[in-house]
Amino acid sequence: MYSARHHSLIRELRALPAPSWLETVLLSCLERLRDGGPTEWEQVRVDDAWVDGDTISIVYLSPGGQQAGLIRGRSFLSVDDPVEAGRDMADYDVAEPLGSVAADLVYDAQGVGWWGG
Repeated sequence: MYSARHHSLIRELRALPAPSWLETVLLSCLERLRDGGPTEWEQVRVDDAWVDGDTISIVYLSPGGQQAGLIRGRSFLSVDDPVEAGRDMADYDVAEPLGSVAADLVYDAQGVGWWGG
């Protein structure tokens, strides 16, 4: 479910003159969620995303329909190439059903259940 906010996030990240490593990861993740991969990407709706210091945060509607938020620090990304790291985050974190992670979500005041590290 490609949203207007998802589109604007990609546009904003592409416009950065010198994106950081994490901004490149986030852009790659968002583009993968737009273009598709081996998982349930077509069921994901990205509502917001940002880089804050050394973390990436993504607020999204997960496969299965639950509003979720993912936080990923660089140390939790499995590869050194930011484009590949973003694709992996899209395929294996965001576009996968929450499964057992759902039991450990930490909810904020807006009702978003956060996970990751």
